[in-house]
Amino acid sequence: MPGPSRFEVSGPGKSSGGALRVMRSGGGVLCIAAAQLLVGLCLLGLYEGYKAYYFNKYIAQLQAEQWNSTSVNMRVGNYENPMDPRSPMGFTFYLAIINNIFSIAGLAGVLNAQRELVIAFFAYNAAQMVFSFHFFVDMVTDTGINYSGEPPMLTAYEKASAAFLFFNFILSVAATVSAMRAVDEIRSKQREEYNRLTVLSDTLAFEADHP
Repeated sequence: MPGPSRFEVSGPGKSSGGALRVMRSGGGVLCIAAAQLLVGLCLLGLYEGYKAYYFNKYIAQLQAEQWNSTSVNMRVGNYENPMDPRSPMGFTFYLAIINNIFSIAGLAGVLNAQRELVIAFFAYNAAQMVFSFHFFVDMVTDTGINYSGEPPMLTAYEKASAAFLFFNFILSVAATVSAMRAVDEIRSKQREEYNRLTVLSDTLAFEADHP
């Protein structure tokens, strides 16, 4: 069954305005989901870049400066550790995973006219409007906090992550609106297809009874 994202309009009584509306909503969800997937991949790249910097350069530098192993292990367990999900950079890894899962769900839902996947995409973005904004504010706050022993490059990574988090918040607002429209259009499309098949079935039955 073709969905609105395929930019196809069938059935009698379809106006050009209706066709444009289907194209706009389906295409909007596709663009937003693709943009969110890109944001998730960028957040993943920032996380992996910071993790490589932290362990390959920062911890190695501490060891080169003759910190004893106990002190280094204590630092690894501290706030700046990318392996700790409670740290700002550590949390971005899990946020990127969740973001990419639902972005793919949104893409698949619109491409295949699957209302359940589009609804899941809508529900995720409705929730993400709240926690993305809160996490963005927290990340911005973290960029202004300088504590003893902070890795020199941590603030730069936090600023870059905050920029993508804010962009993701904007996309979530747009996705919530577009996904709701897409759900309505998929429902309408499925109803029209069902009615068309019902009429066709009745017509064939009538012709069989009245040769």
